[in-house]
Amino acid sequence: MKKILILLVATSTIIFGCNKSFLDVPAQGSAANSGTLNTPEGVQQLLVGAYHDLTGMDTKSTWWATAGTNWIFGDITSGDTYVGGTSGGGLPHGVPDALLIQNFQGLSTTGFFDDKWTADYDGVARANSVIRAAAQTPDMSDAQKTEVVAEARFLRGHFHFDAKKMWNNIPYVDETVVSFNQLSNTTDVWPDIEADFTFAYNNLPETQPLAGQANKWAAACYLAKCYMFQKKFDSAKALLITIIANGKTSKGLKYALAPCYHDNFDAATENNTESVLQIQFSVDQTSIPINSNVGETGVSPIYYQGSDVYYGYWKQPSYNLVNAFKTDANGLPMMGAFGNDTSNENNKIGEISASVDLPLYQGTVDPRLDWSVGRRGVPFLDWGVDPGLGWIYDFSFSGPYLNIKNMYKQSEQDIAYNIYISYDYEGNGAVNYNIIRYADVLLWAAECEVEIGSLEQARTYVNMIRARAMNGCTETIDNSTGLPSANYKMDLYTTAWTDQNYARNAVRFERRLEFAEEGQRFFDLVRWGIADTYINAYLQKEQTRNVGSVQASAKFTKDRNEYFPIPEQEIILDPALTQNPGY
Repeated sequence: MKKILILLVATSTIIFGCNKSFLDVPAQGSAANSGTLNTPEGVQQLLVGAYHDLTGMDTKSTWWATAGTNWIFGDITSGDTYVGGTSGGGLPHGVPDALLIQNFQGLSTTGFFDDKWTADYDGVARANSVIRAAAQTPDMSDAQKTEVVAEARFLRGHFHFDAKKMWNNIPYVDETVVSFNQLSNTTDVWPDIEADFTFAYNNLPETQPLAGQANKWAAACYLAKCYMFQKKFDSAKALLITIIANGKTSKGLKYALAPCYHDNFDAATENNTESVLQIQFSVDQTSIPINSNVGETGVSPIYYQGSDVYYGYWKQPSYNLVNAFKTDANGLPMMGAFGNDTSNENNKIGEISASVDLPLYQGTVDPRLDWSVGRRGVPFLDWGVDPGLGWIYDFSFSGPYLNIKNMYKQSEQDIAYNIYISYDYEGNGAVNYNIIRYADVLLWAAECEVEIGSLEQARTYVNMIRARAMNGCTETIDNSTGLPSANYKMDLYTTAWTDQNYARNAVRFERRLEFAEEGQRFFDLVRWGIADTYINAYLQKEQTRNVGSVQASAKFTKDRNEYFPIPEQEIILDPALTQNPGY
């Protein structure tokens, strides 16, 4: 898929353009219907164009907001990360909008919201163009048409799902829609999204020729995700059991957790047995930065900082997230209320003061910490030991930690320019992003067991996740000593779970640790119904820290901030849209 995306992205961009109206594609679609693309090859070109929209990297110029990784909307709003940058003059591009979103002060006029809406519905439009073109292509058999329509409906389901979790009240747009300024968003679209994924599940093959293509089991996993967001635990549990027993990657390998945790965030080990659906990022000289993971990386350690790594610029892990990785004497998480550890804030892990480095934390931690967070005194991938302030853009603005997940390695800088390079000269990365991985499946199954099944089965699923994280290859090694670079201590839950509330918090906390900084946390808090209580408790503590002035006025308002405002520009284009409550 990476090769094809590189070869065809230019064609896809020409076909669809970058229009202000999120569905202003029919005019271009009429050009496609002239016969140029009504061939099997043309339909495949359109399909690749729809896949490319998973990246979010070519519909608008503000790639932070449109990034398929959702870090703006899922990470900095969740308490797991801060906006990187500076409190001084010359705020980096996009930071003002990101700060409004981080502090729950975004308005319908905040540009990032319209950028994201445009990106999602551009993906919908591309998927619909595939379906229309397939219907008008005479040289495809009915079976071929059904399969390509199933793939397009999978993608259409994804883009609608992404918009649904952002705004809740959205229009559903299929290939029959011809009037784009009369689309209401007052009807629940969950049934339509489910129907897309059900069709894909019933009609896609189990294997595909290219990594990254959706198969039958990816559709099953996404359908299960829809059920989880609606609390349809009976339906989700039945489907998840089937997936666990029979699910396979697009290359036909049975789903399994990757041997090493970091295998999921390394360009050399992507599309592994844990991969359900990955955004296939890549970089080369001809496509900079259109196919790359600009949203997660985006600043070169060479281009800006000489020999220094990273620059601490996009998003930075929060104190709260880092402290969540502490473990107790039994190697288990130190869970506070709602899995929010605010009771054990002393002796913070790897903290830095503006004038002097504090003593390094000697307590025990979950080894996943150092594959998620860059912190002083610990190797940052292969870039060397993190020195602290030297790699931080503005400590007083966004704290002392750096993001590691989806970052590239220094050892990959000398690879000749080609589609397999891990980053380009501007620092744009090619490490894939997991939209869904098998760890999701196991922890969703654990949630279902807590709510309607067996607490002991839930404990079994959680222990599967923890057992992989306890693997020795998860420990970060200090190259100077050959020993673990921190005091790692982690164990399984060995005592039977008999209390539902404890089990629920344990599953949710495990999900936080496993998926830290993967753009999912905020949406999990919302679907669990605890966003207001959790986030306001988090903000109360944050406002006492050195970064507190950044969030001094932040407040989460229940029944408002669970979803974002419908962009004003879209309501102007489509007056049938209704604004979300509270905006």
